[in-house]
Amino acid sequence: MSLKPDTPGGTLVIQPLPGIGDTIWHLPHLQAIAGTSRDRRITLLTKERSLARELLAAANHVREVLYIAPDGKTHSGPLGGWRLGADLRPYQFGQVWILHGSVRYALAAWRAGIAKRIGFGIGWQDALLTSPHGLSRRDRSLSAIAKANRLLQMHDVLLAGAGPALPLPGDALQTAKFALATLPEPRIALAIGSSEAFKQWGEANFGALIQTLHEGLGHAVVLVGGPAEAEMAMRLAKRFQEPPWLACLIHRPILEAAAAVSLCQACIGNDTGMLQIAAAVDTPSLGLFGGSVPLHEDPRITPLSPPGLVRHGKDRMDEISVEMVLSALGDLGRR
Repeated sequence: MSLKPDTPGGTLVIQPLPGIGDTIWHLPHLQAIAGTSRDRRITLLTKERSLARELLAAANHVREVLYIAPDGKTHSGPLGGWRLGADLRPYQFGQVWILHGSVRYALAAWRAGIAKRIGFGIGWQDALLTSPHGLSRRDRSLSAIAKANRLLQMHDVLLAGAGPALPLPGDALQTAKFALATLPEPRIALAIGSSEAFKQWGEANFGALIQTLHEGLGHAVVLVGGPAEAEMAMRLAKRFQEPPWLACLIHRPILEAAAAVSLCQACIGNDTGMLQIAAAVDTPSLGLFGGSVPLHEDPRITPLSPPGLVRHGKDRMDEISVEMVLSALGDLGRR
């Protein structure tokens, strides 16, 4: 975190949830809050794992992204909020929106000398806020997104758009177009990454799906994922003799991968950040939820799960068959 901001002042938004998907889901809130600021921009404080600095590189309403101490120690512990506030003080923010219920971030905002402090205000956090509008204890069980929605509504701040929209820089789009220039259409992106093993559909299932997508339906396939999926992607490519209709875009810069998915007709993937990114670049998406609770917040994501109740952490991914995926993909195409 730089202690010499180029342009002090303005609005700070604290959203410390660490996932890429968390950043995507909060895009409408960030844009709406920016609209209340004098320069119509915000500074975002979040966790480094969110990749928010890369994700929001083309977002004109984001002035800067600050990361809570990457070492995981400086801003943790009983005095972590106090130290964070000291690090924020040189920025001279005029107001802060805290999209989290922790007292730590309210303490940091008070220590930083931020005059206008708005947050969920559930429990002890409320004592350190200046806004008279906060969530009630009845709202404690709401999801993070529902709490953020509620907070903005209470302050008469209208959410931007119908869902998250991720702006893509021109250079990322050009790079993606070049990478897929020889790949025929229609193209299906497969988001093969997963942050936990119980969310992973697996190499065998993806391999069988790829075979049917190409041989049965004539689709080209684009594999996207992180470095952890490099070996899986390599084995899948070799299985089909590295054909010209299969592109492996593994461990690419996040916006380059997002741009590639935006050039596909659909995305099928595990419950991971790339699935939310696909929807945020307006690619109809099919999410495989066999180890986590299905998402229903974004109409551009169609959740697919095995029959019955799905619990977070209980691996039922193998109960999602290739036939189920193909049937859901057909329904997706008829929308």
